[in-house]
Amino acid sequence: MDTSNYIGIIADDLTGANDTSLQFFLCGCKTQVAFGEDISIDENLKTEVFAMSTETRNAQPQTAIERVKNAAENILKKYGFEYIYKKIDSVLRGNIALEVLTLLEVLNLDAAVICPAFPNEGRTTIGGYHLVKGIPLQRTEVTRDPACPVTESNILNLLRNQITKDNSDIVELISLDTVMKGAGPILTKLNDLISKGKKLIVADAVSTTDLEQIALAVTKSNYNILPCGSAGAAQALSKIWHPDCGDKKIEEPKLPNLPKLIVSGSATDLTASQIKRLKENDSIENTYFIAVKPQNILSGDYDEMAKRILNNLVKNNTVIIHSSALMENTEELSSLLLEYEYTKEDFISKICDYLAVVTKNVFLQKEAILITVGGETSYKCLKAIGSKNLQIIDTVAPAIPLGVNHKGQLIVTKSGNLGTQNTLVEIIKYFEQDK
Repeated sequence: MDTSNYIGIIADDLTGANDTSLQFFLCGCKTQVAFGEDISIDENLKTEVFAMSTETRNAQPQTAIERVKNAAENILKKYGFEYIYKKIDSVLRGNIALEVLTLLEVLNLDAAVICPAFPNEGRTTIGGYHLVKGIPLQRTEVTRDPACPVTESNILNLLRNQITKDNSDIVELISLDTVMKGAGPILTKLNDLISKGKKLIVADAVSTTDLEQIALAVTKSNYNILPCGSAGAAQALSKIWHPDCGDKKIEEPKLPNLPKLIVSGSATDLTASQIKRLKENDSIENTYFIAVKPQNILSGDYDEMAKRILNNLVKNNTVIIHSSALMENTEELSSLLLEYEYTKEDFISKICDYLAVVTKNVFLQKEAILITVGGETSYKCLKAIGSKNLQIIDTVAPAIPLGVNHKGQLIVTKSGNLGTQNTLVEIIKYFEQDK
């Protein structure tokens, strides 16, 4: 694989790697996504964009540093990608500052421009404060994230809290009044901040135009800059890094008439509303919903659950197994955890493991299209069925790709925090089209 003019993407979870590489696929680039403990490039796949997931969003800080360092040295540095993009969560979960600083050190870069805004998904940054549909981050449900809660809306403070006090002065902001003036003033401010030793430079953005101007400034600077952000910022960069790719025709894949299995381990309110909307939609028939209960996980009824799914995973049916209702009855859950001698943290960590084993048992016996919801769920389910690499072959809905693994298995991955209430409906309708 000749990577001299190609793009390397490093993300902290699988859905992030997928939705970011999708932005380059939509420009006509062939993309490959790798994940797992032993990330490697499949050199048999002719790709222009290589994305990888380090699975470090919920990892301990030192573990995150070691994994990112390993990926940077053995993939990004070894293959000499011309362009590198660091994908971060658009609601700021994870070890962002530590991972970015690790990349700057290993790749010998001057600074990072951090732009998590994704206006098309309602994520904006104003005055360094990150908003979700106009609401400050710390007032949204992300503060209740069971694995990685975020309680700070100010991105600069969030980054400073992740590094030592001695380094707190390396964080700075390019404010919206500068961003709105365009790429020239942004570039002047950016160069000035880097000359003063700033390493983590946050950029305000409230529109796609803002992202495009920031991307242009980053690419025009004489400094070696690491762009970091959401899929929105990646979309802006894709038009600059591969301006000719848009002329390439994207071939629509031929889709088999298979049943669909949706596996959701996401605990977000948005995911719950998407499942509810799918359940209430009269235009989609032959759907079967299974709400995982605490007893299922605590007793480890993998075979029984797989059998229940298989009994309904026929013809072109859709089966949805989800964990959205797991925490509804807190008293009952507390009683069960006491009975089984589990802590709440132990129980939460087992949810995705349970779904992964069930998914493996199903796919050992049945051919189907797999749709996963949630970053950790996606990673563990794909790992359970033996996947290590994906090729992006189509877009199912905004920021949601369709991939295929080395076995020809069709896989859709969706972040639990992205989309509208109709997103799952849109995904199912995509597969019902005459392709």
